[in-house]
Amino acid sequence: ASMYLLGNAFRTDQQKPPDRLPTVKAARAFFKEIDAMEKLVAKKKPKAGDPVVVGHYAAALEILDTYLDLVELPPTSSGHYDKDFDTLVGESARIT
Repeated sequence: ASMYLLGNAFRTDQQKPPDRLPTVKAARAFFKEIDAMEKLVAKKKPKAGDPVVVGHYAAALEILDTYLDLVELPPTSSGHYDKDFDTLVGESARIT
């Protein structure tokens, strides 16, 4: 749901329905690939490197990079998403 909300925030034309936005289309395509991958994994325990599962994962990752570019975020290969998430701002969360 957050991908739809973020994608909808990047509208350039208020007349265009949300379903026609490139960001929302990318989000839907991403969810479609992830759902297909999850169904394969849940149905049977695939072997490491199963080409069908890897294909869905690779397609989802490519779509995710397209989506991130559309919403002006760095790509998955940037290293930003490899770091631990921290809710603190600066040295501490306190305003001093």
